[in-house]
Amino acid sequence: MHLYKSFFRLLRRNATGIVIYACIFVVMLVLLFFVARINPQSDTEFSRTNHISYIDNDNSALSRGLIKYLSLNNELSDFSDKSESSILDIVFFGISEYHMTIDKGFAEEINSGKDSRISYKTNFEMSGVVFGINGTVNNYINAYRDFKLLGASDEEAAKKAAELLSDETSVKVVTDDTKPKASSDEIVVSQINQFFSYLALGFLALGVGHTIIANNDIEVGKRIDASPVTRRKISFANTAGLITAGVFIWLLFIVINIVFGAKTKVFTEYWWVIMINSFLTMLVCCAIASVITSFGINSNTLSMITNIVSLSMSFISGVFVPQWLLGDGVLTVARFLPFYWSVYANNMTYAPSGVAFDMHELMVCFGIQILYAAALALVAAFIKNSRLSRV
Repeated sequence: MHLYKSFFRLLRRNATGIVIYACIFVVMLVLLFFVARINPQSDTEFSRTNHISYIDNDNSALSRGLIKYLSLNNELSDFSDKSESSILDIVFFGISEYHMTIDKGFAEEINSGKDSRISYKTNFEMSGVVFGINGTVNNYINAYRDFKLLGASDEEAAKKAAELLSDETSVKVVTDDTKPKASSDEIVVSQINQFFSYLALGFLALGVGHTIIANNDIEVGKRIDASPVTRRKISFANTAGLITAGVFIWLLFIVINIVFGAKTKVFTEYWWVIMINSFLTMLVCCAIASVITSFGINSNTLSMITNIVSLSMSFISGVFVPQWLLGDGVLTVARFLPFYWSVYANNMTYAPSGVAFDMHELMVCFGIQILYAAALALVAAFIKNSRLSRV
């Protein structure tokens, strides 16, 4: 028992990692709560004003109509009085995002049926801005050409093309009212559950791991050799302390779920799934932390390995990016990682994730996490025994 108590006394002296991940968790919780309070179901309209410059050498009904049409939603500047070098400088520094030059005789070529194009300069080649402006220009020219084929005059075709393209159409998606929608608290709870695997591994491997490494120090080992305490007892005390810290983190996580999710469907209907899944995830993280700290590494190496392992598994498994956004190849690799099954089980509790609740698949998720925890614990024990036998 005195070794067990000594572990937590040493943990208080090496609490830097725990403080860091506690701050990360608090910041994440505040951001999630703030973002969720912004109504996710409301319609949002996005608009962007582009800075377009031009030189109109044609001065035709088509060119004037095009310039007038572009000026409705963009800022247009006439560069007829500027030199070629000045225009290149202005475009290069992004003052003008898109500079077009309408050559003399352009309208005549369009009226005669030629596929004529307006030359342009930009510093954002192959960007969304260029693609959008080119599409707008081409749409206007095509509309102008169609009205000319219908017998309209130049002025009428230019006017009608602008009227046609300026007629905004509202598009709405009709959804089933019976489909469950996520409230702000449900979003917070689901995202907290999603991030638990990443945060738990950070707490245990980086926070508690420093204490285990301190116990594995060479000088400490020499003092142990001169005492009646065996190194295996120290290893057992480290494991017990690691699991105790994991249980504490798990209980804190459940309390947070109760506070934020007491009135949400995510927790009221699937509380048992959340509790079991998070507990198994905690055991897996304990096993991973045990494997990492089994090697003879220092604190700096521990931080590097923990960040690489936790971040890589989180990105691939769907902790940071929803699994439905990941490609088939990435998901194929992710199925070999324990975090994937934790996230997949969590998705079953959250309807907007697109994963339907299935008891058989849920048991598979639980079973695979148990196998991972057991296998990693055996690997950690083997590494520790190998190191102890060489001492």
